[in-house]
Amino acid sequence: MIMTNITIWTLESDNDAEAVKYLANKLIEHLDISDTAIRSVGKKAIPRRAKSGRGDILTNSVKNYLKQDDCLIFVIDSDGVMASHQRRQEPNSLINQVEKVLANNNFSGRVYLAPAIQELEAWLLIDCIGICCFFAAKRKIYRQNCREKINSNQKFQRLIGKYQRGNTESIVEAEMGGRGVKEYLVRFSKDVLRTLNPKIKPVNITREKYKEVFSPEIAKCVEINNATLRRNNSLKNFGKLLIRCRNSTQKAIQ
Repeated sequence: MIMTNITIWTLESDNDAEAVKYLANKLIEHLDISDTAIRSVGKKAIPRRAKSGRGDILTNSVKNYLKQDDCLIFVIDSDGVMASHQRRQEPNSLINQVEKVLANNNFSGRVYLAPAIQELEAWLLIDCIGICCFFAAKRKIYRQNCREKINSNQKFQRLIGKYQRGNTESIVEAEMGGRGVKEYLVRFSKDVLRTLNPKIKPVNITREKYKEVFSPEIAKCVEINNATLRRNNSLKNFGKLLIRCRNSTQKAIQ
């Protein structure tokens, strides 16, 4: 079996890079493209001088990855129209550096951008049951068959009914600095903790609520299927890019 090797570069966060790798592998399984292997790198992989705006250094890094792998996919948060507009006004912003790389004809058909619309948390929120399981599985009673137990618990079902959006890309306020998807997930996590333990102390809620460092472990709990993928088009499009990379590589070999 000929493998397609893909680098996924999540430029803004190493935690997100690890989470995206778990989601990518779940997509590979769901899309039945098991002849696809993922290398995931994050913020630490950005050359130091590139952080200050040397887009040519980012280009050289991509060249090096493509010496080893068939394709590279950038993943960048796209957190609202106003915030994105401001980033594009900054010559050295990551999105402008990435678009410079994408415009390089030497990378045609091998380098892509997968925007995470309204941040990575919107990808995690496609499966609120999975998020509940991340927090619940720390309790002994939920360590086995967690999803079944959450599904059969009326309090959890009401909570999930309140928070599970049909389109997780819509969880955002228009103005910069407004409450968005991260805050939504934090609020959801607090209610999950209260559902698990109605007597939980505020100090424990503060300690145990969602933080970005939790994202990789939550990604492990998220289930990707046709129903959950319908809740986020940017995650679905990320899956299409994985297929595109795989198919182009297989076609080149034939």
